[in-house]
Amino acid sequence: MSNSSRRNTVIVFLLVLLLLLLLLLLRCRPTAPVVADHAATPSPAATAARPSTPGPAGQEAAEVLTPATVQAPAQVPAGATLAVAWTGPNNKGDYVIIVPKGAPKDANGNYRLTAEGPTLQLTAPIAPGDCEVRYVTGHSQTILGRAAITVAPVAATLDAPPTAGLGTTISVAWTGPNNQGDYITLVANGQPDGQYDNYAYTAKGSPAAVLVPIKPGGAELRYMTGQGNKVLARRPLTITAPDVSLAAAAEAVAGSNLSVTWTGPGNQGDYVAIAVKGSGDGQYANFTYTNKGSPLVVLVPVMVGDAELRYMTGQGGKVLARRPLAVVAAEVSLTAPATAVAGSNIGVTWTGPNHQGDYIAIAAMGKPDGQYANYTYTAKGSPLSVLAPIMVGDAELRYMTGQGGKVIARRPITITAAEITLSTPATAAAGSAVSITWTGPGNPGDFIALVAAGKPDNQFGNYAYTNKGSPLTLAAPKEAGDAEVRYLAGQGNKVLSRRTIKVVP
Repeated sequence: MSNSSRRNTVIVFLLVLLLLLLLLLLRCRPTAPVVADHAATPSPAATAARPSTPGPAGQEAAEVLTPATVQAPAQVPAGATLAVAWTGPNNKGDYVIIVPKGAPKDANGNYRLTAEGPTLQLTAPIAPGDCEVRYVTGHSQTILGRAAITVAPVAATLDAPPTAGLGTTISVAWTGPNNQGDYITLVANGQPDGQYDNYAYTAKGSPAAVLVPIKPGGAELRYMTGQGNKVLARRPLTITAPDVSLAAAAEAVAGSNLSVTWTGPGNQGDYVAIAVKGSGDGQYANFTYTNKGSPLVVLVPVMVGDAELRYMTGQGGKVLARRPLAVVAAEVSLTAPATAVAGSNIGVTWTGPNHQGDYIAIAAMGKPDGQYANYTYTAKGSPLSVLAPIMVGDAELRYMTGQGGKVIARRPITITAAEITLSTPATAAAGSAVSITWTGPGNPGDFIALVAAGKPDNQFGNYAYTNKGSPLTLAAPKEAGDAEVRYLAGQGNKVLSRRTIKVVP
């Protein structure tokens, strides 16, 4: 065989081999491994989640298993963040992880995917000891590179007063690693180390401001790690209960303002409240914050019976002091005519508490107490005028509280229809002026309209207000046919009377 023939045979063989390799690669396209994104950021709101073990998912993936390098500090404080540089194949799903020395290849730990860049920020474990930073493939979890690292123990100190009043804010000077999520907390004695109550992150600096819980007795300040909620330092503290008192009248009128003199901690959000006697400590009707000073004013709820004044904490709504209070009904009366014409003003003489927002209302008989038609505030004085609604039949005058709209007095009244007459020519030329003589209530806003017959009541055509007097002159519709003269109430535009007229060409 000639040299030329041998060369051709080799070329064909190489081409066939290359084609077979391409087909093999297409069949074995790698799939993404199931790995946790990152180590969870520790915080007192939740215990740091243990990351899932990175590993294969779906079809077997082809990996490049060339050696990798990992560069990390020789020593790092527990829980600190360290920079790790790496080189390697960067297969899909490859990651760099920090684990205890000698841990199996699929061990859990804090890690980052290599896809995030050539330098990664890892979080050191909170447990001190000899560890290892590894480059691990995402599919087969083959360790391609490693570097030894020592996790050094960390210490913390706490300095604060030996006692603190409940609900106050104390200043805590601290030293410690100040790793991400580290915090100072104050808990009752006997709580397990993983528990916490009110806290402040060390990232806010030293001293830290910690809110004292509403739990008198022995307690403990703790420096806790954001990763794992480990206690690095502790200091005893006694939470003291303050002297609290309430002084007020033994009886108050429903809806009135009650003056209350108090002593107490006056912590942020504390308040003095009135609640129905027997209701749960977290419940109340009306309240005033203690930052208003002493004495302060609390609005008495619209109720009748036994109630209770309570000093309540802004933190948790705990009752620190209570005092009985009798709530009595206000004396209320309503005097008005027995009947009124629809749409007219009714004179009402009244007596009553005249608290802020109180009003006299009129409603159709049988309407629920929270409903009404027209009203006037009692601040207008006595007597006052209430506009009668456009209705006919039994109604009710009601004295209603501005607080809750409760009816505390009522008086029946009958609403009668207004007597109305309309007088016009029997016929009118299209577009001509039509003289209309009328009688009726002439209430504010009442008007007379002239429209083609059949038009809806809410269409007015040509109109004039009754305050222009009688007679009124209106233009007839421009088209021949039946038309209608209507008397409409200014209140609701209701048609109270109508009369037909013939429009001729």
